[in-house]
Amino acid sequence: MTKNHLLIIPGVIIFILGATYFFANYRLKTVVDLRVEELIASGDYQEITYDSVAIQFNGEIALENLYVIDSNRNEYILENIHISEFDYFNQVPHHLHLSAQGLRFPAVAPTFGDSTDNLLNNYIATMMDQDLLPLSMNYRYDFDPEDSDRMDINADLSLPNSFFLSMEAQIKNVPMEGLDENAPDNASQPYGVSVLLQNADIPAASIALRDDGMVANISALQGSALGISGDEYRQQLLQQLQAAALFIPPQMQSLAQDLLSNFAEFMTGQKTLRVSITPQYNGNIQRLQLEVVAAFYTGDIGRIAELVQLNIETVE
Repeated sequence: MTKNHLLIIPGVIIFILGATYFFANYRLKTVVDLRVEELIASGDYQEITYDSVAIQFNGEIALENLYVIDSNRNEYILENIHISEFDYFNQVPHHLHLSAQGLRFPAVAPTFGDSTDNLLNNYIATMMDQDLLPLSMNYRYDFDPEDSDRMDINADLSLPNSFFLSMEAQIKNVPMEGLDENAPDNASQPYGVSVLLQNADIPAASIALRDDGMVANISALQGSALGISGDEYRQQLLQQLQAAALFIPPQMQSLAQDLLSNFAEFMTGQKTLRVSITPQYNGNIQRLQLEVVAAFYTGDIGRIAELVQLNIETVE
């Protein structure tokens, strides 16, 4: 083989890789556009557009400025969305990590509740940088079909100088192929996902809220509106909750007092409030559902807490 032929080979390889890269990006855009059409057709969204979507050379997917108008005519933009650790080898990916940063409201931020002047709306207004809420989100799952179709899910939502909210869950006996809406077996099963979850086990799940300044800021904001200090507002709130707890039925008193004591500790600031479950029967939904419903009708709330192995704690 001559020297000229040897020089041609790298060029051919680069051309093939480049063509593959551009085809992959074209295919990705086609899939994204199809999914956008499906979401709009569902009626949950009026409009969805984006500036760009591309597969990067490291295999990650980047989507810029996802603009959405939902069914309530709320407008918002997610500035940066990245998908990494994506499983390209299965039709329903067995693992992925999605992260998003920057939530913009080009028109007006959505309001919560009937009054635009309530505490939550006022607090969000203080966290806005013009039309930007510097919110960050991460979502990750890993699926292992060899371990009883086990799926480990981790998600978090955070706002700088405010809070960090995280969630973890383990789910078993939900085969990924059953979640593929395009699979032939699901063509006549519009409620396939809910049916699959009925057969699932949830051995463990937890949610945790870490205070990074939210408690002090909200207390000061509400206290100022009432003409008192933030500390005084917190004391008033806890006294009101303690008074309300007296009217809770006796069978719920233990759970209510546990929650109240942990909430009181959380309200001192810079703490993490964590609620977790490790249900009996390895979290089998069908078996738990029967006993939880029976306990609910008899008013045995303690039995429900026992069945789900509810644990509430506040930590530094």
